[in-house]
Amino acid sequence: MSISNTSRVEESAPAKKGPLRKLGQGILWVVVLCLLFEVGLRAFGYGSYVVYRPDERLLWVPTPGAHRVTEINHRPETINSQGFRYRETLTPDHKGIYRMFAFGDSVTMGWGVDDDSTYSARLEALLNSQGCPGTKFQVVSAGVNAYPQALAVERLKEVVEDDFHPDAVILGFSFNTGFEGLPDLRGADRQKFLRRVELKSIARRIAIYNFLIEGVLRNLVYYRLREKLMLGTWDTAASAPNLPVSHYLKELEEAKNVTQAHHVQLIMIVFGTKGEFAPAHPYQKAMLEFAHANNVPIVNMMDVMKSQDQDAMYTDDLVHPSPAGHALIAQQLAPLVRGLDSYAAACPNRPSNSALIAPTAAKSLTARP
Repeated sequence: MSISNTSRVEESAPAKKGPLRKLGQGILWVVVLCLLFEVGLRAFGYGSYVVYRPDERLLWVPTPGAHRVTEINHRPETINSQGFRYRETLTPDHKGIYRMFAFGDSVTMGWGVDDDSTYSARLEALLNSQGCPGTKFQVVSAGVNAYPQALAVERLKEVVEDDFHPDAVILGFSFNTGFEGLPDLRGADRQKFLRRVELKSIARRIAIYNFLIEGVLRNLVYYRLREKLMLGTWDTAASAPNLPVSHYLKELEEAKNVTQAHHVQLIMIVFGTKGEFAPAHPYQKAMLEFAHANNVPIVNMMDVMKSQDQDAMYTDDLVHPSPAGHALIAQQLAPLVRGLDSYAAACPNRPSNSALIAPTAAKSLTARP
């Protein structure tokens, strides 16, 4: 073969790809696949979770969004412009409206249930359907996922002291007992925590993160990661011991004092985990005893749940009520609300309270006059 023929053969042979070119093509394919995966997951709601922004006073609060979905079940979850799980924007002047707020953690916010199935929404529907013509009832969910009691009380204080003018507030028990010390963070530690909240808010805008970390690997990775980011979890204080009961009682005292100072009726409600029918945590017992000692109306859902099908009452094996569980909570709260002096003032021509209380609901109330 001549030299010229050899050259032509070499020129016609495909050039070998260098290692950098192969790496670049590999990275490109990974990026393309991730983008396709991201778009596909967004079609199923994984890019629509509620995002939480850092807040100097409350550490994290929900950002507004009308087309959000819950982390499990992907049910509609609306956060109004004021950061509450409520469709309407609240105005300072609410003549002819009896307004209530519910404070707490993911149980109160409504983990895994749609906007119309939270106990706040169910209570609002019950109050508007019975016995008080001419008065509109608003029951606003101000619960926030992962809030300890300390932050639930802090948000209660902020709402009561602001221009929302509630007639009554509900303080729900929080299961995030290991987080009670978070509001005490100061200086550099507090700023470090707020930066972590901001980083997580960015991550929760990514559908792949929501699918893998907060979905598939939630129990394996997410809760362990949360332990590193924030001491404690909803069911254990392994990273930090629970604060003394005296610290917890101080928070309840603050809630009582601020509501009394602004002439707002305080109601408490204590929850239990699935299958828990008596106080297992000292904070649960403390809330019950505090309410009785201070004549604060309280509903004990642990006692109510004794006669219920537990699988029907909860969405998971933890603490989160199903739509049926939220409906039962609302049924216990409704007759208690109707017995308040503020309700009587708003509904002077209402039917007698006893006519509106179902026997099972009346039996379950644990409130002192």
